Order: sequence, then structure tokens, then C-alpha cells
Amino acid sequence: MRRILFILILTLSLAAPALAAAPQPLKDVPRVADVLTYIDLFGYREMMEISVDRQLAAIVDFIRTQRKDVPPNSLEIIQQELRKELKSSTERSLRDMAAVFQRHLTQADVDYLITVGRDPRMQKVVKLQPKLAVELEKVGEGLADDIYRRAAPRIEERLKMLEGGVGI
Repeated sequence: MRRILFILILTLSLAAPALAAAPQPLKDVPRVADVLTYIDLFGYREMMEISVDRQLAAIVDFIRTQRKDVPPNSLEIIQQELRKELKSSTERSLRDMAAVFQRHLTQADVDYLITVGRDPRMQKVVKLQPKLAVELEKVGEGLADDIYRRAAPRIEERLKMLEGGVGI
């Protein structure tokens, strides 16, 4: 009996910190409509659509280069079908995105963000996001190129050593 009591106390003492560390559900879960307004105001919908549109264009380009036998009008039909699918998928993804925000924000948080999002200065930033994303992507590509340029000689040297049977 004492052994069972000891095991029970030990188990509870070990489980208590884990239970305390678990995220607690928010008591003030924001309304879905408000979260969707926040998503629109901050440009998340547009950025998602741009991203998916780029992916669709890449798929069509891939088909175009890999399957020379596919007529151009068929590629256009494929692209139109993919765009239709994009529309319904985007709405589903936005609901999923809203659920993520609902888990982490309160109604007061969302109300504040909507107020900030309606500010003309914030709308200016939101409208610039697609252009900024392209420019920032180029900055990231430049960084990757620079790192590769500096690391390439060392990588080549190590590969030659491996080919020669020498450990790195």
C-alpha cells in the first residue's frame, strides 16, 4: 500500500510541471469574422494568393518544358483549372489560418489589430508587401549566392579529399 502511494505521489509530482506547461485555452477566443477581417487588412490573403499563383505558374512552366507534346491551349486549360481550385483552396486555407490566430490571440488583440490595420499608414505598408517580398527575396538570394561563392572552394576541396580517400 505504501508502495502504491509512493508511486502515485511520484507520478503526480512528475506530471504537474508538464500539465502546468501545457498551453491553456484562451477564454476570450476571437470571432472568426473578426480574424478574417484582420487577415484581409494585413494582406495575408493577398500574399497567400500571390504565393500559390507563383507555384501554379511554376507547375505550368514545368509541364511546358517537360512535355513538349502538350499543346499551348491545353496548358491554358490546365492553368484555368488550377486557378479555380486555387480559389476554393484559398478560402479553406484562410479558415485554417483563422483557427491558428484564434488559438493565440484574444478578441481584444484582434480588435486592436483591426484598428491598426485600418490606419492609412498600415494600409500603405500592406499594399507594399508584395513588392517588398520580391525585393527582400532578391536580398536573400544575394546572401545565398555570397555564402555559396565563399564556401564553394572549401566544399570542393573537401569533396576532392573524400574522393581521394582522405578524411575531412
